[in-house]
Amino acid sequence: MTGPRVAYLILSHKDLAHVEALAARILELSPAGEVVVHHAAAEVPWDGVPPPRTHLVEPIPVLWGDWSLVEASLRLMRFAADTLDADWFVMLSGDDRPVRDLAAWERELHASDIDGLVPARELTMRPSFGRRPSADDLNYARYALRWRALPHTGHRWWRSILGPVRRISRYTQPVFKIEYAPRRETWVVGLFRRRRLPVGWALYSGSQWMALHRRAVTALFATDASVLQWFRHSWIPDQGFFQTVLHNNRGLRLRSEALTYVVPHTSEKRPAWMVLRSEDLEAISRSGAAFARKFDPAVDQRVITMVDAAVDASRHLPSERSP
Repeated sequence: MTGPRVAYLILSHKDLAHVEALAARILELSPAGEVVVHHAAAEVPWDGVPPPRTHLVEPIPVLWGDWSLVEASLRLMRFAADTLDADWFVMLSGDDRPVRDLAAWERELHASDIDGLVPARELTMRPSFGRRPSADDLNYARYALRWRALPHTGHRWWRSILGPVRRISRYTQPVFKIEYAPRRETWVVGLFRRRRLPVGWALYSGSQWMALHRRAVTALFATDASVLQWFRHSWIPDQGFFQTVLHNNRGLRLRSEALTYVVPHTSEKRPAWMVLRSEDLEAISRSGAAFARKFDPAVDQRVITMVDAAVDASRHLPSERSP
């Protein structure tokens, strides 16, 4: 059986050396794979001349929490569909690293007869007036309300006004919510909207790091304009658009299974909590995920070396059928 054509799609905006090393490691583990990179920064990986089986798409400016992240992801998918005729589309960040033998993982994926690994959960907790909001309330409001960013200002009096308004808005989420986005140093406001999603649709939220068969990608390309417009005005749409569109498509067979391992957000305080360390190796292995993030050699270089060694060792294990 001919193996699948797999395109590894990387969204990145920093650390050129890490992005280039990630692409090289993917291609080492995936003999027939292709890597496509959208790098939203002035500097360009490989000085604009990527090596074989590696491609750069024309980047667009992206903002955290903004529709531009979805647009950049769709741009990667479109390139992989039109230029590479890919069977599978694997969405990654520039902070990822393979933690399994990709050749073996690709074979498993191709034989699974599913249309994607799309980790997500349905948002069923609708906010109500006067109730202290839960995390589900917050997620629901991010996709149910119509959001816009307020003009940026560094005036302290502006924060002194909006801070109390934000606290009050925790109890008015059905019609009004305000949040502060520290990554963009701006305030965003969500307001009630009368237009609804298609009848019978539920909202979903989850990881934007997914593995999609071309059937799922074709469904994304066919998304109705009204749904696109809805999510253009949501907040952090990359964690809601793909998940909602795909999980509401009853013709797709999806598994809500993690493609990428991420350190759980617990009450335990640790600096740069998402960055992986050597003590996370056991949890990474138990997860069964094909990738993990975030790797930062400035925090712990050993974990990268140890992960690579474990993957390399698994590639050379004798077959179970060997005498």
